Amino acid sequence: MSDNLSIIYDHYKETCSIIGEAIKRRDRLMLLVVLALGFFALQTIFPVASNAVVNDFLSFKFGLTFKFDLSVIGNVVWFLLLIFTLRYFQVAVFIERQYSYLHSTEEKLSKQMGEDLITREGKSYLNKYPLFSDWMWALYTIIFPSLLFIVSTVKIGSELRNVCASGWTSGLLLDSVAFTLLAISVVLYLTTLHKKSKD
Repeated sequence: MSDNLSIIYDHYKETCSIIGEAIKRRDRLMLLVVLALGFFALQTIFPVASNAVVNDFLSFKFGLTFKFDLSVIGNVVWFLLLIFTLRYFQVAVFIERQYSYLHSTEEKLSKQMGEDLITREGKSYLNKYPLFSDWMWALYTIIFPSLLFIVSTVKIGSELRNVCASGWTSGLLLDSVAFTLLAISVVLYLTTLHKKSKD
């Protein structure tokens, strides 16, 4: 194996390893986003019951004797959701970009070797691409971001409806800012992936 070929192959293996670690990070971040959305869904559908459950949990786990204001936890969850979502989108876009880079690295290896021996992530992976893989791609890149947008829109909508009864608060203003940043991020994420799939 020539020095040039050896360097490219080592780089290829390192890139595969980097992608593998990024996929693990993406999946952990997705779980955190789903947990935050689950909290929002429960809080929106069952506001009284969810309040009682959270207070019971805090009392049991930490021995708190006072009732906690769930709106404060809601503010924190909005910003956690925003942070987890931004990181999730960032990692997901990074993975997509790395796959394009990996495909070009495989082509360089094939040219150096004179034949297509290393095609795991490029030609072999895309050849007869299974329907289930298309489904998983749609889940990660279309359905999940859409559900994220829908659930967060319903949540902020329910908070804004409460304005009529209680008036504007600084917490609602913070939640509105978090929702706006989240909505912009979802649109940019979908636009980035759609643009990439066209290229």
